[in-house]
Amino acid sequence: MRGSIIGMKFRIYRLTGIIAITLIAMLTGLRLPHPAAAQVIQPNPRVEQKLLDELQANGSADFVIEMAEQADLSAAYAISDWNERGQYVVDTLKATADRSQKGVRGQLERQGARYTAYFASNVVVVRGGSQRALEAVANLPEVARVRAPIMVRLEPVQSKILQPFRLTLPQASIQGVTDWGITDTGAPSFWSTFERQGEGIIVANIDSGVKYNHPALAQSYRCVAGNADDSRCWFNANPGVNCPIGVPCDDNGHGTHTMGTMVGNDDSVLTDNVGMAPSAQWIACRAFRGTEDAPDAALNACAEWILAPASNPANRPHVVNNSWGITGHNEWFRPIVRAWLAAGIFPVFSAGNSGSNSTCGNIGSPADYPEGLTVTAHDTLGQIAWFSSKGPNFYGEISFVKPNLSAPGVSIRSAYVN
Repeated sequence: MRGSIIGMKFRIYRLTGIIAITLIAMLTGLRLPHPAAAQVIQPNPRVEQKLLDELQANGSADFVIEMAEQADLSAAYAISDWNERGQYVVDTLKATADRSQKGVRGQLERQGARYTAYFASNVVVVRGGSQRALEAVANLPEVARVRAPIMVRLEPVQSKILQPFRLTLPQASIQGVTDWGITDTGAPSFWSTFERQGEGIIVANIDSGVKYNHPALAQSYRCVAGNADDSRCWFNANPGVNCPIGVPCDDNGHGTHTMGTMVGNDDSVLTDNVGMAPSAQWIACRAFRGTEDAPDAALNACAEWILAPASNPANRPHVVNNSWGITGHNEWFRPIVRAWLAAGIFPVFSAGNSGSNSTCGNIGSPADYPEGLTVTAHDTLGQIAWFSSKGPNFYGEISFVKPNLSAPGVSIRSAYVN
């Protein structure tokens, strides 16, 4: 996948994502459930058939309850104060979720189910839920639908990063060389004309994490002068053995690479200048663990953290990059994108890597949402990369332009960590 930041976000490797979720709730009923083979589960128009099939086969399943009501955030656009605007959005989202989820939570608690509620998307996620738990909530009037989890996958990136370098770039580079992608965008001209390189801007990514002490990124980390694990700057929503709770880390390399393209330092002691906005600061949320699929619980958690790092909307970033997605159209993440926009956060999405030289109309979600900026990749000749997903996009009979722009995305140098 590719993305762009502060106008443009690029990538060197191809990523095909399948966005999102592994979730929570376990039923402890007063009666033992029937064996899976003995259950007869009737179709329900509000319940995704995939979920019913899993319940039929296994007797329990993870599921996501989507509430019908979504918060009206339109008033946020008239608020000029940054802190006030962010707080209004978070308060409104939480009030809507608390009100609309009350009945669902009560029913799940009576069934002994374990669940996690999210305010930004207004969903409740259940892990190991039983048929009884599903039936208790599926027909409540405040429930829009109940669906199976969605999973997002990051491809292994090492071979996709190193192979293009071996083919097209020398093993050693001249000190202080500016990557072709930076020059292609006209960034150096912008820097000199406006004497700005991102000062005062905070950028974020939701990715596999970031190696905070990478030489190209250490000085631009927002919490470099404080505790590295400060929750204002870092949240690990999917910790693992090689990237536990603690300081910012990355056991994949993908997140470090995308952050390097955004804000990689242009210090002359480094061999390459790779960042579009080297004077901006960065924060990050980790949703992906190694090469494993990411649960949409982790993506929901990251999305809410982006709105209010350390539970304070004043800490939110100005831009958030998302180099992941799923094939096909799915609205599951759209309420979050709208919440980010209402809070003044600019969302950027990779168009995806489901393309071919002759195939169009294959941009997945969330990149196909009208609200976000969608970026595809081009090469050194200005040609759209053969692997990049392409438009057009449709909502019903209405078509709209996607991707919004292309940016350098082939053989791009950036920060990386093994």
